[in-house]
Amino acid sequence: MRIILSRKGFDSSAGGCPSPLLPDGRLCSLPIPDEASPISYREIDYCGTNLGELLCQLTLNARWRGEGAHLDPDLRADALPRLPGWTPMLGQSGSAQGHLRNKGVTVGDLFLFFGSFRPVQ
Repeated sequence: MRIILSRKGFDSSAGGCPSPLLPDGRLCSLPIPDEASPISYREIDYCGTNLGELLCQLTLNARWRGEGAHLDPDLRADALPRLPGWTPMLGQSGSAQGHLRNKGVTVGDLFLFFGSFRPVQ
């Protein structure tokens, strides 16, 4: 079995700031921006909080409401309205997929996600 470390969410290079560590201790991993995504931040929910509104509050920039968000990994059933039978997923494509294939990553290997977080009020 291989262990793959995979950086996810906002940081200085993707989004410009860390994801929020909420006052109650929850980690809210913000999906990275993606201009080509059909899903905007205003469509995504995190435990009853709209991510578009949260980003506007955190960054003081209203543009985040309509910006596209890249949900990968897509792990939370309550993030969006879902069709029956939805299951969580991780998807790699392009050079990232080729890199994993070249390293022999296969079924049974373990992905550990990590990200950058900062406490917020």
